[in-house]
Amino acid sequence: MDVDLNELAGQFGSGFLTVDGVYRTTLEAGRVLGHTRAYPTPKSGFLFALKGEASFVFNGTAYHLSPGKVVHGGKNMELIVKVGTAAFEYCLINYTLHTRSNHRNDTDSHFLLDPGENLAITEKLDLLHRIKSTPGNFPEIQAKALFYTIFHDMLICARNRLNRESQLVIEQVVEYIHHHYMEPMTVKKLADMSGMGVKPFSYLFKKYIGMFPIDYLIQYRLKRAKNLLVSSNSSIADIAESIGYLDALYFSRLFKKHIGCSPTAFRTQMGNCPSDDQ
Repeated sequence: MDVDLNELAGQFGSGFLTVDGVYRTTLEAGRVLGHTRAYPTPKSGFLFALKGEASFVFNGTAYHLSPGKVVHGGKNMELIVKVGTAAFEYCLINYTLHTRSNHRNDTDSHFLLDPGENLAITEKLDLLHRIKSTPGNFPEIQAKALFYTIFHDMLICARNRLNRESQLVIEQVVEYIHHHYMEPMTVKKLADMSGMGVKPFSYLFKKYIGMFPIDYLIQYRLKRAKNLLVSSNSSIADIAESIGYLDALYFSRLFKKHIGCSPTAFRTQMGNCPSDDQ
């Protein structure tokens, strides 16, 4: 399940939280265990993978865990854990979060976060484990404060990794456009290539490139057309087709709208139209 990190931050920031338990555990290689429908997970929790690999299956949805990844499971879920070929070490934080009744609540969901391996987070998990093992009310306050520090660091690291990955995806789409601009192309096709919906893809494309994908495609095609108008004697119709427009009249209208004059006028009177260098 995908989760909105900003929404998740808002839920924990506005809710009332208690840290119910912090557990540092190592499972031997090949072990299989879990919670059945009759004995489901008793609490919501974040599980931080520290060493080894394991598969966690919440209500039929599998998540592969390795160091640097964090899985969240909600209360009252079926869970099957399958440990890989080496021992699996993790830190589990069970918690209860009370949110406003009219607000979305992801604490009952299962999802995966990927903040990456982070020594500072690991050290804070060790400290939280020690604090939570200390009796008294003051340690409870410390535990809650430290949980929020860990939670904040986890979200920031996960968001930064998502941003880097999404930027790489957009850069790959731009490279694809540069090599396939002459082919039929839609925003949906580009979004599907990226594994995203049209709206999030268009948002990210504009965020990193500065314009929406269809506008970038048009600008790139027209840039190629301007070069061909100057460097070749090809007809307007041939140039239009070579950059992906089968309708020469539509191409001419699009060219005039964006460049300021017709393709023919650009070819014969370049001084009256902006060039690539201007």
